[in-house]
This record gives sequence, structure tokens and C-alpha cells, in this order.
Amino acid sequence: MLHFPGDLIEYIFGFLEQRELLELRLVCGEFKKHASLRVLYYLKITWENIHLLDLNTNIFKNLKVLDCCASQLTKVPHIEGLKTLNCSWNQLTQIPHIEGLKVLDCSYNELTEIPCIEGLKELFCLDNQLTQIPHIEGLRTLNCFGNILTEIPHIEGLKILWCPQNLLTEIPHIEGLKELHCSNNRLTQIPHIEGLKMLYCWNNQLTQIPRIEGLEELWCWNNQLTQIPQIEGCHITN
Repeated sequence: MLHFPGDLIEYIFGFLEQRELLELRLVCGEFKKHASLRVLYYLKITWENIHLLDLNTNIFKNLKVLDCCASQLTKVPHIEGLKTLNCSWNQLTQIPHIEGLKVLDCSYNELTEIPCIEGLKELFCLDNQLTQIPHIEGLRTLNCFGNILTEIPHIEGLKILWCPQNLLTEIPHIEGLKELHCSNNRLTQIPHIEGLKMLYCWNNQLTQIPRIEGLEELWCWNNQLTQIPQIEGCHITN
């Protein structure tokens, strides 16, 4: 049978000052009826516990997932070791550079730039005021819908690219891309990307669509097309 010390909080967080220990006891009291010390790994911010973000970030040294969406935040704390950050639907003007972060959803804020976080795998930055996307090697998913982008960086290994409703005039030829959503831009052509499965390119200035073998979905209405390529097995919406 496991035996724990009488004061488990002080045993685990002995590096904190007494004032900070008191704050943590209050925190644990709030979470006890819900998820005990789950705050150490996953934290969902609500109006009832939003004050937690003002605490010493050392308390969250084991935190991996922070969900603080729709909390009217103007800043997000820099928490080392965080892997997933959802800070969408706030009033943020900047994002901290958190080394090791894998998933970032900062959609629906007031951002003008995104930090170049090495190792980031998924980036969702919809509906901000971005004029450029950093070149993040190893990125697999990028959704930058509804910004003021004029170009997309050529990121090798990218699998999913959603960039509708920007000011794009061209799309980079990214080998291995599987899904491309580039509607509502100023595109005059689409690159021939072998292996592409889904192409959504309506509301552009396209005069032709490349014939991509294996394409499964093609949505291309409201362009300047004179013909649509016939691709076996492809569902076409025009």
C-alpha cells in the first residue's frame, strides 16, 4: 500500500514560498470536487478559475495542455513544457514563444504575427490580422483562414493547408500535400500536386484546374473555368 505524507501539497511543492503554497491550497480546494490535482497536466480556464493564470508559473511545471479559449484574455502566460495551447476567441495581440509546443490554436484574436516555434505540428490561426506565416519546419497542419496574407511559405511535409479568405495570388507547390482549401482568394492557377486528395478552390480567378489523378473532392464554382477535368472517382461540385 502506498503511503503519502500528511501534507501532500507541501511535499510536492516544497520549492514554493508559504504565500504561494497558500494560493495553491486554495486552487486545490476549488478543483477537488472536480478533478483533484488534474490541474498539473490539463487546465481548462473558466470564469470561476481565471485567476489561476496570475499565479507563479512554476505551479504549472507539469502542465501539458492549457485551454483558455473565450476568456477575454489580453495575454497568455509563458508556461515551459506546454504541448497544447488553445487560446482562441480572446483579445490577444501576441503569443509567447513556448519551446516544445506541438499544437497551437490562437484563432479569433488580434494577432499581427506568430512566433516561429520549432517543432510545432499543428497551427490554427484563423481570423486574425496576420500578414505572414513563419516558416516552421515540420509543420503538418496549417489553417490560416481569414487573414490578410499575400503568400504562404513553402513548408516541406505540410499535409493540410487551409488558407481561404486571404489575398493570395499563388499557392506554393508542396509535395505530399493531401488537402488544400484556398477559396476566396485571387488565384489564377493551382499547382499540380501529385497525391492531393481534396481541393477546394471556389471564388477565385482560375481559368483551368490541373488534372490530378487520385483527387477525391473538387469544389471549384465561381471561377473563370471553361472546362473541368474529368477525374475518375472524383466528386466534383461546380
